[in-house]
Amino acid sequence: MLMKLNKPPSPHNSRRLPPFKALRAFESAARHESFSEAALELNVSRAAVSQQIKLLESYLDAKLFERMGTKLELTEQANDYLPLLTDMFDNLSQGTDHLFGRKKRQTLTIRVAQSFCYTWLLPRLADFHRAHPDISIQFYSTTNLYPSNNNAVDLEIINGYGNWHGSNYEPLGESEEWCVVASPEFMCRYDFTGSTVQIAQFPKIATLGYNEGWRDWFSLHDSSILFSEPQMQFDSTQLSVEAAVQGLGMLLAKSVLMEDSLKQGTLVLAHDRKMASQSQHYLIQNISHHNEAKIKLFAGWLRRCGMLGIKGAE
Repeated sequence: MLMKLNKPPSPHNSRRLPPFKALRAFESAARHESFSEAALELNVSRAAVSQQIKLLESYLDAKLFERMGTKLELTEQANDYLPLLTDMFDNLSQGTDHLFGRKKRQTLTIRVAQSFCYTWLLPRLADFHRAHPDISIQFYSTTNLYPSNNNAVDLEIINGYGNWHGSNYEPLGESEEWCVVASPEFMCRYDFTGSTVQIAQFPKIATLGYNEGWRDWFSLHDSSILFSEPQMQFDSTQLSVEAAVQGLGMLLAKSVLMEDSLKQGTLVLAHDRKMASQSQHYLIQNISHHNEAKIKLFAGWLRRCGMLGIKGAE
């Protein structure tokens, strides 16, 4: 007579998993720091996102968000939980694509201003890929002020002056300004509470290739001010920013390119006087390609990031 052996209980049978929809709602809201942005990404109402997060908080018996005025902030536990969930959803999405080939991958070709790509676009690009994993992107960097009219390019993002006849272009973000930034260490060594005449003698960093510069900024205060020439000049914003971070001087730079450095605290505003920029970053769509879905998806993502459709941009 054969005896039936009882299998030991599988560890998988004892998994304690929170509700999947609630996890998705929290991960998206935490990543965007916004219930409204999460609702857009998940194609549900803001109330539905809020309800799912309350459900998750109840399940975990923990508070996940704090309201600080109009700003939404993660609690300490939620901040530790977020990367775990983001990695899990990314792995699940990539694994599903790899195993089942859900969609044919499309390639979006973008010619982009090098400084904008490095300081603004790349830090945010994971969010686009998370929403559209079937689209790969080919980048070609440029410092040119004019559209290339290359039919192989789907989109261009360039820093220029507009008025390009025959081009479908739209300004990115608000009207751009120049600001003076410096590292916290540099601010400790130099007293910016003094007069502009004193500030005019502080070490300066400049980026080559722009029409505006330190002379224009000091002329806003007094056109007769004598100022020392920049100690360092670079042909790329990336190098200028790195020099400023290292405390080698104060830098005059476009505010849109300084957003992340200022948020992270590697640079701070050294002076409250800003200067309007003559040039602006523009999104230019290839007229013969503009109806393609991949272009509309990328333009829509820029819009959700607050970079398109801004009043007063021009």
